[in-house]
Amino acid sequence: MENSIIIALDQGSSSSKAAAITAGGVILKETQKPVPFRAEGNIYEYSAEDLLNTQIEALERVLSSLRAGDKIAAIALSCQRSTIVLWDKNTGKPLCPALSWADGRAAEISAQNPLSQEVVHSKTGLYKTPFFSAPKIAWCLQNYPEVKQALNNGTLLAGPVGSYIIWHMTGGKTFACDYACAQRTLLFNINTLDWDGEILKSFGIPASILPKPVPSAGNFGEYKGIKIAAFTGDQQAAALACGLDKRAKACINYGTGAFFLLNIGEEPKGVKGILTSISAVSEKDKPQFLLEGQINAAGSLFTWLKEIGVDAELSKLDEYALKAKNPVYLLPALGGLGAPYWDFSAAPAMAGFKIETKREDIVFGALRSLCFLMADIVFYVAKAGFNIEEIQSGGGLSLNDILPQTQSDVLGMPIRQSKRLNTTLIGSALLAAKHEGFDVSDWLKEEYKDFKPAVTPIESKELYAKWRAFFEWAVKAPRL
Repeated sequence: MENSIIIALDQGSSSSKAAAITAGGVILKETQKPVPFRAEGNIYEYSAEDLLNTQIEALERVLSSLRAGDKIAAIALSCQRSTIVLWDKNTGKPLCPALSWADGRAAEISAQNPLSQEVVHSKTGLYKTPFFSAPKIAWCLQNYPEVKQALNNGTLLAGPVGSYIIWHMTGGKTFACDYACAQRTLLFNINTLDWDGEILKSFGIPASILPKPVPSAGNFGEYKGIKIAAFTGDQQAAALACGLDKRAKACINYGTGAFFLLNIGEEPKGVKGILTSISAVSEKDKPQFLLEGQINAAGSLFTWLKEIGVDAELSKLDEYALKAKNPVYLLPALGGLGAPYWDFSAAPAMAGFKIETKREDIVFGALRSLCFLMADIVFYVAKAGFNIEEIQSGGGLSLNDILPQTQSDVLGMPIRQSKRLNTTLIGSALLAAKHEGFDVSDWLKEEYKDFKPAVTPIESKELYAKWRAFFEWAVKAPRL
């Protein structure tokens, strides 16, 4: 397998990526295509064709770069999980925009669902919020006549982005979804590993329009004669790349959003306000479960700062932090608050402005707010009785030093920073490589940078107490 290559794909919120990865886990070639989107108020949507075309373009660019002796063993796909596509199985054409995970238009449908949060959480590991796909599907059925007509005609298909892409890559032969992405529809029962009849009925969604739930590694068909051997969610792929294979190990992935994942073993356990997510799994293994907490806006927070006139270059975060003398307090509630609050009515707020406040104080205050919100999740999980032995950070936003250092200071715990740029690409490729029989023992041997708290425990507690005082004020402040 010396010249064997895994082609890894990652369809994300802001771009579609592709990479050629060697049998030893080294990225030979990588490319990405930006994905246009529409974001206005509670609207956050894509053209499904843009999602597909940018991913295929990135894939073809990588394929064309390979050497004559390279042998492609398989394709692996990771994707954003809760964004939903509805299309016609006869034409392959999308019937409406693809509603992003961040789209909030289905909030009323979610709130009116007759099932209790306790029932939904016990079955799906998730909560009734517009963040997940089921309310979005129901909203599209109510608001797009083309969708309703396709349902009546028996030609409607609905699935996560990855299901839509693989359906097209295989010429409509494969309509499947791995357990991890199926879960994010809010229609999948993690105890039975199948669609849940009671929840389907409560949202008015027939199982016939949904893909077949399957393990994350297997046979998903072929693209131009190349086997598609793996398909999972982006955070599950990132968890694999972080070596999240044992209980009490955790990772924090800082991307467009930020996610805390803690391995809790083969038994699903719930904590109110925290998701119980299913891990990526091959056909031969039992699923493991992860406690998951998410921050809705991480990298997108800095994009927002630019849009409102605050220069916030990610490459200069360390520099900004050194110059910040009076960092503001900021509630980064773009799209509301995620775990453990699930408050989609919350709005961004800032406090702590002074006459001498500079741009650097705002940017570092924004970065620090992510660390505070992540600490809310970590402390909450620990208080619920779960042991956290090690935390590793990854994702593009954490490659500077100031984010993992500040996170360590706020938590009062060490943080091990991965130097990998693309954990989702590596993780999905690792999943396929294992399934294809590669020796992957060296894939996760890499250099890390360890960060320890640079403040005393007392200073850490005082810092967090100030955040909690600001937070309580910000969420209760009247909306003008």
